[in-house]
Amino acid sequence: MHVDVSSIITAIVSLILGYFAFSQNGKKSDLDRTQETHDYIQDQNDRLNAENERLIKENQRLKKELKSYETKH
Repeated sequence: MHVDVSSIITAIVSLILGYFAFSQNGKKSDLDRTQETHDYIQDQNDRLNAENERLIKENQRLKKELKSYETKH
C-alpha cells in the first residue's frame, strides 16, 4: 500500500478545518453577542431617557416652587 505525503497533508488539513468549522458553529457567533450588546445598550438608553424626563419635570417643578417662594419673601 502506497500513501504519498500530499494525501496525508490533505487529510490532516481537512481534519483541522473540519474541527474548527464545527467548534465555531457550536459557540455563540459574534453577531449574537453584538446583538445582545446592542439590546442591552438600547435598554439602558431607554431607562436613562425616562429618568432624564422625570428629572427634567422635577427640576421644572422645583424652579416654579423656588420662584413662588422668592416672590412671597
